[in-house]
Amino acid sequence: MLDKSNDKMNSFKNNKKPYVFLLFLSMSMLFWTLIKLSKKYISEVEFNLVYIEVPKNKLQQEDATKTVKMTLKTTGFKMLRYGFEKKILHYSLSDIKHLKSTKYYSLTKTNINNLQAQLSVETDVLRITPDTLHFDLGIKKSKKVKVISNVEINFKPGYSLRKEYHLEPNFVTISGPEKIIDTISVMHTESINWTHVSQPFNSVVKLKKPNGKVSLSENEIIIKGDVVKITEGTFSLPFEVVNLPKGYWISTYPKEVKIIYQVALSDYNKISENSFVIQCDYLHTENNNLEYLIPTIVKKPKILFDVKIIPNKVEFLIKK
Repeated sequence: MLDKSNDKMNSFKNNKKPYVFLLFLSMSMLFWTLIKLSKKYISEVEFNLVYIEVPKNKLQQEDATKTVKMTLKTTGFKMLRYGFEKKILHYSLSDIKHLKSTKYYSLTKTNINNLQAQLSVETDVLRITPDTLHFDLGIKKSKKVKVISNVEINFKPGYSLRKEYHLEPNFVTISGPEKIIDTISVMHTESINWTHVSQPFNSVVKLKKPNGKVSLSENEIIIKGDVVKITEGTFSLPFEVVNLPKGYWISTYPKEVKIIYQVALSDYNKISENSFVIQCDYLHTENNNLEYLIPTIVKKPKILFDVKIIPNKVEFLIKK
Protein backbone atom coordinates (compact mmCIF):
# COMPACT_ATOMS: atom_id res chain seq x y z
CA MET A 1 0.00 0.00 0.00
CA LEU A 2 2.90 2.37 0.85
CA ASP A 3 4.61 1.62 -2.47
CA LYS A 4 1.55 2.75 -4.38
CA SER A 5 1.45 6.07 -2.49
CA ASN A 6 5.14 6.71 -3.25
CA ASP A 7 4.57 5.97 -6.91
CA LYS A 8 1.77 8.54 -7.09
CA MET A 9 3.91 11.15 -5.37
CA ASN A 10 6.83 10.61 -7.73
CA SER A 11 4.51 10.74 -10.71
CA PHE A 12 3.07 14.08 -9.50
CA LYS A 13 6.56 15.56 -9.04
CA ASN A 14 7.65 14.41 -12.49
CA ASN A 15 4.57 15.94 -14.14
CA LYS A 16 5.09 19.20 -12.30
CA LYS A 17 8.67 19.76 -13.54
CA PRO A 18 7.76 21.00 -17.08
CA TYR A 19 5.34 23.61 -15.64
CA VAL A 20 7.93 24.90 -13.22
CA PHE A 21 10.43 25.16 -16.04
CA LEU A 22 7.96 27.11 -18.22
CA LEU A 23 7.12 29.44 -15.34
CA PHE A 24 10.78 30.29 -14.75
CA LEU A 25 11.34 30.67 -18.50
CA SER A 26 8.38 33.09 -18.80
CA MET A 27 9.59 35.12 -15.84
CA SER A 28 13.08 35.26 -17.30
CA MET A 29 11.71 36.48 -20.65
CA LEU A 30 9.59 39.09 -18.88
CA PHE A 31 12.53 40.46 -16.88
CA TRP A 32 14.70 40.43 -20.00
CA THR A 33 12.00 42.35 -21.92
CA LEU A 34 11.60 44.89 -19.12
CA ILE A 35 15.33 45.46 -19.00
CA LYS A 36 15.48 45.91 -22.77
CA LEU A 37 12.49 48.31 -22.84
CA SER A 38 13.98 50.42 -20.07
CA LYS A 39 16.99 51.17 -22.27
CA LYS A 40 17.01 54.15 -24.68
CA TYR A 41 16.64 53.71 -28.44
CA ILE A 42 16.65 55.95 -31.52
CA SER A 43 13.83 55.50 -34.03
CA GLU A 44 11.66 57.44 -36.49
CA VAL A 45 7.98 57.97 -35.58
CA GLU A 46 5.20 59.63 -37.57
CA PHE A 47 2.92 62.23 -35.93
CA ASN A 48 -0.23 64.03 -37.09
CA LEU A 49 -0.16 67.84 -37.03
CA VAL A 50 -2.75 70.42 -36.03
CA TYR A 51 -1.73 73.97 -36.93
CA ILE A 52 -2.24 76.70 -34.33
CA GLU A 53 -1.45 80.40 -33.98
CA VAL A 54 -2.13 81.12 -37.66
CA PRO A 55 -1.32 84.79 -38.44
CA LYS A 56 -4.21 87.17 -37.79
CA ASN A 57 -6.75 87.55 -40.63
CA LYS A 58 -5.08 84.68 -42.54
CA LEU A 59 -6.65 81.35 -43.51
CA GLN A 60 -5.24 78.25 -45.16
CA GLN A 61 -6.38 78.19 -48.78
CA GLU A 62 -4.99 74.74 -49.52
CA ASP A 63 -4.39 71.73 -47.30
CA ALA A 64 -0.88 71.77 -45.84
CA THR A 65 1.25 68.78 -44.84
CA LYS A 66 -0.70 66.79 -42.26
CA THR A 67 2.13 64.66 -40.83
CA VAL A 68 5.79 64.84 -39.94
CA LYS A 69 8.31 62.15 -39.11
CA MET A 70 10.48 62.76 -36.06
CA THR A 71 13.62 60.91 -35.09
CA LEU A 72 13.26 60.31 -31.35
CA LYS A 73 15.58 59.11 -28.62
CA THR A 74 13.62 57.60 -25.76
CA THR A 75 13.03 54.42 -23.76
CA GLY A 76 11.69 51.32 -25.36
CA PHE A 77 8.50 51.74 -23.33
CA LYS A 78 7.83 55.17 -24.79
CA MET A 79 8.86 54.15 -28.30
CA LEU A 80 6.43 51.26 -28.12
CA ARG A 81 3.67 53.63 -27.03
CA TYR A 82 4.40 56.08 -29.85
CA GLY A 83 4.24 53.20 -32.31
CA PHE A 84 0.81 52.06 -31.18
CA GLU A 85 -0.81 55.44 -30.47
CA LYS A 86 -1.37 57.92 -33.31
CA LYS A 87 -0.39 61.07 -31.42
CA ILE A 88 -1.47 64.53 -32.50
CA LEU A 89 0.93 67.43 -32.07
CA HIS A 90 0.12 71.16 -32.21
CA TYR A 91 2.40 73.02 -34.60
CA SER A 92 2.69 76.79 -34.08
CA LEU A 93 2.73 79.15 -37.07
CA SER A 94 3.64 82.20 -34.97
CA ASP A 95 7.09 82.40 -36.64
CA ILE A 96 5.96 81.59 -40.17
CA LYS A 97 7.99 83.27 -42.94
CA HIS A 98 6.58 85.01 -46.03
CA LEU A 99 7.90 83.77 -49.37
CA LYS A 100 5.82 85.54 -52.05
CA SER A 101 2.21 86.42 -52.76
CA THR A 102 0.15 84.01 -50.60
CA LYS A 103 3.03 81.56 -50.13
CA TYR A 104 4.60 81.06 -46.68
CA TYR A 105 6.95 78.55 -45.11
CA SER A 106 8.08 77.30 -41.70
CA LEU A 107 11.36 75.58 -40.81
CA THR A 108 10.42 72.60 -38.66
CA LYS A 109 13.61 72.87 -36.57
CA THR A 110 12.30 76.16 -35.15
CA ASN A 111 9.44 74.22 -33.59
CA ILE A 112 11.48 71.39 -32.04
CA ASN A 113 11.23 72.75 -28.50
CA ASN A 114 7.49 73.29 -28.83
CA LEU A 115 6.94 69.79 -30.20
CA GLN A 116 9.22 68.13 -27.66
CA ALA A 117 7.30 69.83 -24.84
CA GLN A 118 4.23 67.86 -25.96
CA LEU A 119 6.05 64.56 -25.57
CA SER A 120 7.35 62.66 -22.56
CA VAL A 121 10.17 64.26 -20.54
CA GLU A 122 12.17 61.12 -21.31
CA THR A 123 11.93 61.81 -25.07
CA ASP A 124 14.42 63.85 -27.09
CA VAL A 125 13.60 65.05 -30.63
CA LEU A 126 16.74 64.69 -32.76
CA ARG A 127 15.37 65.51 -36.22
CA ILE A 128 12.16 66.39 -38.06
CA THR A 129 11.26 65.45 -41.64
CA PRO A 130 10.46 67.37 -43.78
CA ASP A 131 12.71 70.23 -42.76
CA THR A 132 10.36 72.82 -44.32
CA LEU A 133 6.56 73.07 -44.35
CA HIS A 134 4.85 75.14 -47.05
CA PHE A 135 1.56 77.03 -46.71
CA ASP A 136 -0.84 78.94 -48.94
CA LEU A 137 -2.42 81.61 -46.72
CA GLY A 138 -4.99 84.08 -47.97
CA ILE A 139 -6.98 86.82 -46.33
CA LYS A 140 -10.43 86.06 -44.94
CA LYS A 141 -13.08 87.25 -47.37
CA SER A 142 -16.87 87.47 -47.19
CA LYS A 143 -19.52 88.03 -49.84
CA LYS A 144 -23.20 87.51 -50.53
CA VAL A 145 -24.24 84.83 -53.02
CA LYS A 146 -27.59 83.71 -54.40
CA VAL A 147 -29.15 80.47 -53.17
CA ILE A 148 -30.16 78.01 -55.89
CA SER A 149 -32.77 75.37 -55.09
CA ASN A 150 -32.08 71.74 -55.96
CA VAL A 151 -35.58 70.72 -54.83
CA GLU A 152 -37.57 68.91 -57.52
CA ILE A 153 -41.32 69.14 -57.01
CA ASN A 154 -43.76 66.73 -58.66
CA PHE A 155 -47.41 67.60 -58.10
CA LYS A 156 -50.39 65.37 -57.67
CA PRO A 157 -52.51 65.43 -60.87
CA GLY A 158 -54.77 68.49 -60.87
CA TYR A 159 -52.52 70.57 -58.57
CA SER A 160 -49.87 73.21 -59.18
CA LEU A 161 -48.16 76.23 -57.64
CA ARG A 162 -50.20 79.42 -57.62
CA LYS A 163 -46.95 81.25 -58.32
CA GLU A 164 -43.27 80.36 -58.24
CA TYR A 165 -42.07 79.14 -54.86
CA HIS A 166 -39.56 81.29 -53.00
CA LEU A 167 -36.60 80.81 -50.68
CA GLU A 168 -36.00 82.55 -47.36
CA PRO A 169 -33.36 83.84 -47.39
CA ASN A 170 -32.53 83.73 -51.09
CA PHE A 171 -29.03 85.14 -50.44
CA VAL A 172 -26.47 84.01 -47.83
CA THR A 173 -23.09 85.38 -46.78
CA ILE A 174 -20.13 83.05 -47.22
CA SER A 175 -16.74 83.56 -45.53
CA GLY A 176 -13.40 81.88 -45.95
CA PRO A 177 -10.02 82.05 -47.72
CA GLU A 178 -10.03 84.56 -50.58
CA LYS A 179 -8.81 81.98 -53.10
CA ILE A 180 -11.80 79.73 -52.37
CA ILE A 181 -14.46 82.43 -51.93
CA ASP A 182 -13.60 83.94 -55.33
CA THR A 183 -14.55 80.65 -57.03
CA ILE A 184 -18.05 80.51 -55.50
CA SER A 185 -20.86 82.43 -57.21
CA VAL A 186 -23.93 80.59 -55.86
CA MET A 187 -24.90 78.25 -53.04
CA HIS A 188 -26.99 75.15 -53.71
CA THR A 189 -29.47 73.40 -51.48
CA GLU A 190 -29.33 69.66 -50.95
CA SER A 191 -30.96 67.62 -53.71
CA ILE A 192 -34.49 66.62 -52.68
CA ASN A 193 -37.36 65.08 -54.66
CA TRP A 194 -40.91 65.73 -53.45
CA THR A 195 -43.69 63.67 -55.06
CA HIS A 196 -47.52 63.89 -55.14
CA VAL A 197 -47.50 67.39 -53.64
CA SER A 198 -51.04 68.75 -53.13
CA GLN A 199 -50.68 71.06 -50.11
CA PRO A 200 -48.93 74.41 -49.53
CA PHE A 201 -45.44 73.81 -48.15
CA ASN A 202 -43.11 75.63 -45.77
CA SER A 203 -40.09 73.38 -45.32
CA VAL A 204 -36.50 73.65 -44.07
CA VAL A 205 -33.83 72.60 -46.58
CA LYS A 206 -30.10 72.35 -45.81
CA LEU A 207 -27.45 74.09 -47.88
CA LYS A 208 -24.57 72.14 -49.42
CA LYS A 209 -21.31 73.40 -47.94
CA PRO A 210 -18.51 73.62 -50.57
CA ASN A 211 -15.81 72.48 -48.12
CA GLY A 212 -14.72 72.73 -44.50
CA LYS A 213 -12.86 76.01 -45.04
CA VAL A 214 -16.03 77.96 -45.92
CA SER A 215 -18.51 79.16 -43.30
CA LEU A 216 -22.09 80.25 -44.05
CA SER A 217 -24.30 82.87 -42.42
CA GLU A 218 -27.12 80.31 -42.74
CA ASN A 219 -26.75 76.53 -42.89
CA GLU A 220 -30.33 76.02 -44.00
CA ILE A 221 -33.10 77.95 -45.71
CA ILE A 222 -36.89 77.78 -45.86
CA ILE A 223 -38.69 76.96 -49.10
CA LYS A 224 -42.29 78.20 -49.36
CA GLY A 225 -44.96 77.54 -51.97
CA ASP A 226 -48.72 77.95 -52.31
CA VAL A 227 -50.20 74.83 -53.93
CA VAL A 228 -53.73 75.00 -55.33
CA LYS A 229 -56.15 72.73 -57.15
CA ILE A 230 -56.41 73.73 -60.82
CA THR A 231 -59.17 73.42 -63.37
CA GLU A 232 -59.49 74.00 -67.10
CA GLY A 233 -61.69 76.49 -68.96
CA THR A 234 -62.35 77.29 -72.62
CA PHE A 235 -63.70 80.16 -74.70
CA SER A 236 -64.28 80.59 -78.44
CA LEU A 237 -63.20 84.16 -79.19
CA PRO A 238 -62.93 86.44 -82.22
CA PHE A 239 -59.58 88.02 -83.07
CA GLU A 240 -58.41 91.25 -84.69
CA VAL A 241 -56.06 91.51 -87.69
CA VAL A 242 -53.64 94.41 -87.19
CA ASN A 243 -51.15 96.16 -89.50
CA LEU A 244 -53.33 95.48 -92.55
CA PRO A 245 -52.23 97.64 -95.53
CA LYS A 246 -54.43 100.67 -96.09
CA GLY A 247 -57.21 100.08 -98.58
CA TYR A 248 -57.13 96.27 -98.20
CA TRP A 249 -59.83 93.94 -96.97
CA ILE A 250 -59.14 90.55 -95.40
CA SER A 251 -61.25 87.45 -94.83
CA THR A 252 -60.08 84.74 -92.40
CA TYR A 253 -60.92 81.14 -91.74
CA PRO A 254 -61.87 80.43 -89.05
CA LYS A 255 -63.44 83.62 -87.73
CA GLU A 256 -62.79 82.61 -84.13
CA VAL A 257 -60.17 80.65 -82.20
CA LYS A 258 -60.51 78.48 -79.14
CA ILE A 259 -58.74 79.48 -75.93
CA ILE A 260 -57.93 76.68 -73.46
CA TYR A 261 -56.60 77.86 -70.12
CA GLN A 262 -55.76 76.51 -66.67
CA VAL A 263 -56.55 78.42 -63.50
CA ALA A 264 -56.88 77.80 -59.77
CA LEU A 265 -60.29 76.41 -58.94
CA SER A 266 -60.81 79.27 -56.50
CA ASP A 267 -60.14 81.82 -59.30
CA TYR A 268 -62.27 80.16 -61.99
CA ASN A 269 -65.13 82.66 -61.73
CA LYS A 270 -62.72 85.58 -62.14
CA ILE A 271 -62.09 84.67 -65.80
CA SER A 272 -64.41 85.88 -68.58
CA GLU A 273 -64.31 86.32 -72.35
CA ASN A 274 -63.29 89.94 -71.82
CA SER A 275 -60.16 88.75 -70.00
CA PHE A 276 -58.51 88.00 -73.37
CA VAL A 277 -57.50 90.00 -76.43
CA ILE A 278 -56.27 88.09 -79.48
CA GLN A 279 -54.60 89.58 -82.54
CA CYS A 280 -53.07 88.43 -85.83
CA ASP A 281 -50.25 90.64 -87.12
CA TYR A 282 -50.43 90.80 -90.93
CA LEU A 283 -47.05 92.58 -91.09
CA HIS A 284 -45.40 89.58 -89.39
CA THR A 285 -46.96 87.26 -91.99
CA GLU A 286 -45.81 89.46 -94.87
CA ASN A 287 -42.26 89.96 -93.58
CA ASN A 288 -41.79 86.22 -93.12
CA ASN A 289 -43.45 85.23 -96.43
CA LEU A 290 -46.06 83.14 -94.63
CA GLU A 291 -49.27 81.92 -96.20
CA TYR A 292 -51.17 82.10 -92.92
CA LEU A 293 -51.74 84.36 -89.93
CA ILE A 294 -50.55 83.50 -86.43
CA PRO A 295 -53.01 84.30 -83.62
CA THR A 296 -51.35 85.73 -80.54
CA ILE A 297 -52.75 86.49 -77.09
CA VAL A 298 -51.86 90.11 -76.31
CA LYS A 299 -53.92 90.34 -73.12
CA LYS A 300 -54.62 87.65 -70.54
CA PRO A 301 -55.04 87.39 -66.75
CA LYS A 302 -51.84 87.00 -64.75
CA ILE A 303 -53.44 84.33 -62.55
CA LEU A 304 -53.48 81.75 -65.36
CA PHE A 305 -51.12 78.76 -65.19
CA ASP A 306 -51.21 77.90 -68.87
CA VAL A 307 -53.07 79.04 -71.96
CA LYS A 308 -53.02 77.90 -75.58
CA ILE A 309 -54.78 78.75 -78.86
CA ILE A 310 -56.44 76.28 -81.23
CA PRO A 311 -55.78 76.47 -84.14
CA ASN A 312 -52.37 78.15 -84.07
CA LYS A 313 -52.60 79.09 -87.77
CA VAL A 314 -55.37 81.03 -89.52
CA GLU A 315 -55.94 80.95 -93.28
CA PHE A 316 -56.80 84.23 -94.99
CA LEU A 317 -57.81 85.87 -98.23
CA ILE A 318 -56.80 89.48 -98.81
CA LYS A 319 -58.28 91.85 -101.39
CA LYS A 320 -57.73 95.45 -102.34
